[in-house]
Amino acid sequence: MPQLKKALQAIGLSGNEISVLLALLKDSPLYAVRIAREAKLNRTTTYGVLKLLAGKGLVSIDSKKGATRYQSISPDQLPGFIERQREALADTKKQVTDMIPQLKLLRAKGKVLPKVQFFEGPEGVMQAYEDTIENNSEKFLRDITGIDAVYTKMDPKFVQYYLNKRARLGVECSNLVPESEWARKSKADDEKYLRTTRFLPAESNFDAEVSIYDNKVGIFSYAQENPMAVIIEDETISHMMKKLFDCLKQNAK
Repeated sequence: MPQLKKALQAIGLSGNEISVLLALLKDSPLYAVRIAREAKLNRTTTYGVLKLLAGKGLVSIDSKKGATRYQSISPDQLPGFIERQREALADTKKQVTDMIPQLKLLRAKGKVLPKVQFFEGPEGVMQAYEDTIENNSEKFLRDITGIDAVYTKMDPKFVQYYLNKRARLGVECSNLVPESEWARKSKADDEKYLRTTRFLPAESNFDAEVSIYDNKVGIFSYAQENPMAVIIEDETISHMMKKLFDCLKQNAK
């Protein structure tokens, strides 16, 4: 049930929780030993997972003649549960958003948080990309992009999601890319995505991207084995990179 697994992952259930819940959705009620076997977990772990699921209202206990069995909620109750969790996540996002000014004030006063952030793996890279549009008061990006790597090494669904979201948020982009077939294809969509693309020499191709915005510089590596990103927040560095970008742009076509 890959689609159901994805939906349950999206609302924050762990892999073990999903395995146990799916075992119970297929056949309830069950004894813990049977659940452990179906979920491919040891009994101690299974008891812990059952307790977590019970706390979330997804599992209940059925005691009969002193024996404890466990059952899941009815399958037709799952859509309602998922909807409630999504609403709760939306509320949490709003609460965190409301706290951002206070967090920025703490950062400015105490300088406790680092000015360099590292992101590892595909999920980390995608999170770093979110910063380039969600925390971009200029509403403008200066990108130097290895465009071939974007279309051949990144998740196409995320690329489309990111482009659509950037356009929806009104963040314009000036993009410098090595000239290639992918680059020309990307340039054809410039108007749609609030972007202007200019070409660097084809031989300068690379598997990375530099994004310059506000007082930040984001560096993204599309290395297949270890994709990663670094965001440097520093006024002097971002100012220098903006000047370098302008020099490159003057010689791009």
